[in-house]
Amino acid sequence: MRKTRLMSLTGGIVFATALSGAAFAQQNASERRAHADLDEIRKVSSLLKSEVLNRANERIASVSDLVLAPDGKIQYAILGVGGVVGIGTKYTAIPWNRLDVKHPRGKWAVNLDMTRDRLDHAPMLQDEHYRELSNPQWLARVREFFGDKSAVDSHATSAEGSSAATQPIVWRASKVLDATLKNPRDESLGDVEDLLLDRNDRAAFAIIGHGGVLGIGESYIAVPWSKLRFSHKPESTSLAAVIDMNKDQLEKAPLVKGSTYETMLAPGFTGQVYRFFGAENGG
Repeated sequence: MRKTRLMSLTGGIVFATALSGAAFAQQNASERRAHADLDEIRKVSSLLKSEVLNRANERIASVSDLVLAPDGKIQYAILGVGGVVGIGTKYTAIPWNRLDVKHPRGKWAVNLDMTRDRLDHAPMLQDEHYRELSNPQWLARVREFFGDKSAVDSHATSAEGSSAATQPIVWRASKVLDATLKNPRDESLGDVEDLLLDRNDRAAFAIIGHGGVLGIGESYIAVPWSKLRFSHKPESTSLAAVIDMNKDQLEKAPLVKGSTYETMLAPGFTGQVYRFFGAENGG
């Protein structure tokens, strides 16, 4: 009888240990998935102004801006073509999937299999606020020129039947990087310093700088993209990032040390960030 009880107890301990081990393994797997999205630090700020080279290794353009979907996925790159020191430069939008973009050894490499003369014939943006990106006919011309046979993107779809007064917002990375982080009570909580892309070319985190004076003593916090919303001023196309937190709450968030943001690659750190903000891993 005692032997039976002992076997039962031992079996219970083994079963409980197995459950505990499975839960631990599941947690580790979950954190590894979150970490795997940031197997490198891919800064949007360093992608902007990257040179675009063709197969002959000739500079044919530069990346001037990015157009993001509301979920943070890159849809278009704005390329600056020609000009000298920005003077006389023309701009076009290329579907993101038509560029060959890599990030070897921490630096961006952007390639496009096209000659400079051919690129000069691409549909060019005429409006300084890129309002053409809300025009489905213009976007169709762009996709045709660059040979993009993918499905119509959300910007074109949402623009169907829109009037000039109700044009949808164009989410420009440069405007996001200029944004101030506020809460619904319009209290300033910091500034968006950078965006970090995951391995699927989606904005996964916004790096928020707060505190300090003139950048000295500033602290950095990573906020999951999915926890942000943006208010928009149509007259200037400026954006303000909004999060439902007060300053005291935000200051308790996990800190990202240093301007290289390498803390984001520490084992389990992104999982810690997701849990703090109540976001699921990966969004």
